[in-house]
Formats: sequence, C-alpha cells, structure tokens
Amino acid sequence: MSNTLILIPTALALGALHSFAPDHLAAVSVFVSRKPSWRNALQLGARWGMGHSLTVVLVGGALALSGLHLPERFETMAERAVGVVLIVLGVFAISRAQRLHAHWHEHDGKRHWHLHSHRASNAHEHDHGALMGIGMLHGLAGTGALVVTLPVAIAGSRTGALIFLAAFGLGTILSMSLFSAAAGWLLSATTILSRNIHRGAIVLAGLLSVGVGVWWMVAGGG
Repeated sequence: MSNTLILIPTALALGALHSFAPDHLAAVSVFVSRKPSWRNALQLGARWGMGHSLTVVLVGGALALSGLHLPERFETMAERAVGVVLIVLGVFAISRAQRLHAHWHEHDGKRHWHLHSHRASNAHEHDHGALMGIGMLHGLAGTGALVVTLPVAIAGSRTGALIFLAAFGLGTILSMSLFSAAAGWLLSATTILSRNIHRGAIVLAGLLSVGVGVWWMVAGGG
C-alpha cells in the first residue's frame, strides 16, 4: 500500500512534466490558435492527452505484461512520422493564416469583432479527432516510447506497472488540458480586437511546429 501511495503521485507528476515536451506543445498550439477560447482549447488538450495516454497504457501495458521491449527502429520510425506531421500541421497553419478574415459582427444588439476563415462547418469535430490521433502517435515516439520501459523498474511488479501507466496517462491529460485552456484564454484575450495579432499567433504556432518537426526528423530520427 505504501508503495502505491508513492507510485501514483510520482507517475502523475512525470505524466504532467512529459506533456510539456516541445513536439507535444507545438502540435496542440497549432490547433488551439485556430479558434482561441479556453473551453475549446481545454477540450483539444484533453483529446490529445487521451490519445497519448491510450497508446502509452495499451503499448506499455502489453510490454509490461509480456516483458518485451519496443525495437529501436520502431521508435525511430515513430519519431520521423511525428516530424512529418508537425511540418504538415505548421504549413497548413501558415496557409490558413493568410485566409483569415475579420469584421465587426452584431448579436442581440451587441457589436463585437469577429475573426474567421472559410472552413467547413464540421472542422471543429475534425480538429478533435485529428488531435487525438496525433496524441496517439506521440505516445509511440520519443520519450513516450521510453516511458514504457520505466514502470517495471519503478514499480517492481506488473500490477504496479499498470497503475503507474494509468496515473502517468492521467497526469498527461490533466496537464495538457490546463496548458491548452490557459493558452486559449490568453490568445482569445490578445486577439479579440486585432486580425493581425490573431494571424501572427497562428503563423508563429505554424513556424514553431515546422521548426520542431524538422528538428525532430534530424535530431530525433537521425
């Protein structure tokens, strides 16, 4: 029991710290910058975290129960795939910023600044599904792949390893959700009156995503 009481908070903290890896933040930031609001961003961060945690729990659990290890080549391929995805996300974000439109809008007698781009109405649902898939890919790459070798060494048992992975995943979900909500709130507060600021935020997120993607392919997958 005392072992578990130490194991769970440790895994929660490690999961929270793990979510702040540059490639994780780059991917989520691109999606958050599209339609900045803390509620939307909170859901996006949670979706990424759920995808990431699902992969870590399933793959890590299977490895912990079987005693096998991920081959090094598999990890390298996953890292390169993450790099490609980040570059594509960044390029699309920069392209989208050029199509951004802004105008004053009125609802119920209240006038406000409205920012939008010409996108399909179901893009919101696509964003959530895509980000969950990207989170799953992140769970296989880099430190996400390394973490599946930690539980047995830390916990000393397969049951403890599964508890560790579940708590690690929960910490990742909570941390990324809070970060995303804070980023969404900040962006919505700073872009409410200026199309240029909003466009600049999207371009910056895109450039960071491309930069991290290139670095991930060269340094991570090299």
